[in-house]
Amino acid sequence: MLTLSKQAILAAIYRVIRNDDDLPSDAIINALLARELVCRVGERLELTPYGRSYCRSAYVPAWC
Repeated sequence: MLTLSKQAILAAIYRVIRNDDDLPSDAIINALLARELVCRVGERLELTPYGRSYCRSAYVPAWC
């Protein structure tokens, strides 16, 4: 499995959220699918509840 840093995961998620033509590579998308951060809905990719939680937790201070 592809090893991704937290910053790389967040950058890939934000590229999926923008839903533009500049999607991450297939390897990164497969890694996000394997981690259940995104799911396929037809031809599109959407965040799962776990993916949304992952994004929110990135901005919570460590002391909370």
